[in-house]
Amino acid sequence: MIQTFSFTEAGESSANEDAFIIQPHPDDPDCWLCMVADGQGGSGGGREAARLAVQTAMDRMGAYPPAQLALASTWGLILFEVDQAVFRSSEAGLTSLVCLALYREYVMGAASGDCAALVFSGPRHYNLTATQSGDPVGSGEVVCNAFSYPLQDPWKIVAMTDGVWKYAGWQHVFDYARETPGQELIDRLILKARLPGSGKFQDDFTVVVLESEA
Repeated sequence: MIQTFSFTEAGESSANEDAFIIQPHPDDPDCWLCMVADGQGGSGGGREAARLAVQTAMDRMGAYPPAQLALASTWGLILFEVDQAVFRSSEAGLTSLVCLALYREYVMGAASGDCAALVFSGPRHYNLTATQSGDPVGSGEVVCNAFSYPLQDPWKIVAMTDGVWKYAGWQHVFDYARETPGQELIDRLILKARLPGSGKFQDDFTVVVLESEA
């Protein structure tokens, strides 16, 4: 069994331009799909780009059998189609995106931009998005760097926008994820990232945790 936890809130001075979806594969409840996007606000249309990206990614990922999501070529097609959908939209700007599929004993996916996904499996941890493309989705130029990683119980996956790792700090993300389960992990990251005076976030803050059930 897989447990999921999530939290999102707008930053101090803007509407929330992050978006995420977590749900089982439409044809296989043993396969879980997750995507997190962080719309770029500077160029306009970031909110629309993030929402269009996660919905298009969900639609495309759900159209493939879970076993086919294990192929790097499949993720290249998915990310290309998401990039083109956002690029062609007259309302959408640019967005970062990370997409994940958890199936049996593996996590697979692809990412572009500065969203991040970490996996903690047994005694090990790994940054799934360490080699992702820097081009934002919607640029029409995204290059796919697909990834896969074996899962060993107990495991935990943390997907987040840059408002989490920038303002909670990478070391705290790693330390908290090793020490605490899903909701407690999110609560600690929230507390660490909030501004001490206003209690607000400096940037949109979105984190999703998926973990094997104890």
